[in-house]
Amino acid sequence: MQYDDIIVGAGSSGAVLAARLSEDPVRTVLLLEAGPDYPTIGQTPDDLLHSFASMAAHDWGLAAQATPGREIPYPRGMVTGGSSAVNATMALRGTPQDFDEWVEWGNDEWSFAKVLPFYRKLENDRDYSGDFHGTSGPILIERLPKQTWQPIGSAFFEACRATGFAEVTDHNDPASTGVGPTPRNRHNQVRISTAIGYLAPARNRLNLTIRSAVNVHRVLVENGRAIGVELECGGVIQRVHGLRVTISAGAINSPAMLMRSGIGPHNELEELGINCLLNLAGVGKNLIDHPMLFIAAKPVPGVAHDVDVTTPVIVRYTAGSSREFNDMQLGAYIFFDEALIPGFSWLTPPPIVLFTPGLQRPRSRGHLRLTTADPDVPPEIHINFVNDSEDVRRMLEGVRIAWRVMHGPHLSPYIKEILGLTQEIVDSDSALADFIRDNCTTNFHPVATARMGPESDRMAVVDQYCRVHGVEGLRVVDASVMPNIVRANTNLTCIMIGERVAQWMRAQK
Repeated sequence: MQYDDIIVGAGSSGAVLAARLSEDPVRTVLLLEAGPDYPTIGQTPDDLLHSFASMAAHDWGLAAQATPGREIPYPRGMVTGGSSAVNATMALRGTPQDFDEWVEWGNDEWSFAKVLPFYRKLENDRDYSGDFHGTSGPILIERLPKQTWQPIGSAFFEACRATGFAEVTDHNDPASTGVGPTPRNRHNQVRISTAIGYLAPARNRLNLTIRSAVNVHRVLVENGRAIGVELECGGVIQRVHGLRVTISAGAINSPAMLMRSGIGPHNELEELGINCLLNLAGVGKNLIDHPMLFIAAKPVPGVAHDVDVTTPVIVRYTAGSSREFNDMQLGAYIFFDEALIPGFSWLTPPPIVLFTPGLQRPRSRGHLRLTTADPDVPPEIHINFVNDSEDVRRMLEGVRIAWRVMHGPHLSPYIKEILGLTQEIVDSDSALADFIRDNCTTNFHPVATARMGPESDRMAVVDQYCRVHGVEGLRVVDASVMPNIVRANTNLTCIMIGERVAQWMRAQK
């Protein structure tokens, strides 16, 4: 059988594509996922529903060099829903300035005015409506009301207000900056992934086929056109053909799949014995992620806390002397129950509070590359965090703001001790910079490894419609196509990208 559309990866973007394309009853859609598939909420494991975030049974098991010579876990979701099924459900949007930059780089279909309808289309916001919000989309978004924040969450909010941050009621208002309730894609403590929001309502369609436990090795390309994929299922190598192929395997696996297919940097592919069909220098380059630092604190014994309330409040702000709006983020992650963080064994056991200054507009860039043509061997990943002096400067300031917040009169009564970081380190630029380099970690937001841009951009991999330059019938649709990282948690933008491109694909563009 030949399908109209083959989509590789049932994650934050791929599940959206499959659901939207299969709305056309005459279009046959095959959705391929490497991980397991759980068709109903009742069949879905608890770690995918109720955890804060999960690195347990549904992870690719990747590792990355955070800074040269320092390896960290690099979790990515391996299940229908992808990382939207395992993440921390921070439902934040990119800012208008992010998309202005995308337009400046030759992608005029991605202005904020043009992407806003697709942010709205995905949303079922239970708290806000109006010009900036949707109220009937597949992804439910809620904020915890103030009376549920618990003592530590409320104290964090008051400490941030006392530090000078404005109060924000809606972080997804484009002009908002300051501290306020975290918008989350949860409903009654259940994570609303794209598997639940998008795929569940589409599963009864006869024209949609969902296959799990399928390892796609490469895209089949003949005479400059994608004609299908080569995959392994149950230990058997098979070929499946389609009129169009879309890779939605994420910012790590999508470029790796392109390279195994002979699309990527010529010299790197030839060294591995892969015949280079198309020399695209940008494949696997330009890796960007949000660096974050965990400042761990033990709460005083006996603090009242509802264990389900983990991230009630978040801060978005602009660093001092920065020209980039909302280029920083600060959160307080409150864990009183180990069951909420399965797979995070490297964290100090609860009860623990993590204060997390994070850079939302990093200048440092990394890369990934294959070390073998074997599809079972993951790529080598170099994130290259805080390799830029401006990144270091802003992170220094972010840590010091977090330190002041923690030691102020609102929060200090709840903190018994701070682990690992001292006043002496905080007071020294060089010591604190070393501490950041030695301890910074991922915010789980890799992007830009197959970035969009016009053909005149030699590092662009896809055009603004996400079509791979030089190959007919092949697209990449996921976080890897972002030209630069959005200054927000990336999941909502990945879902929006799926919605945006699905409309073009429905129109055969």
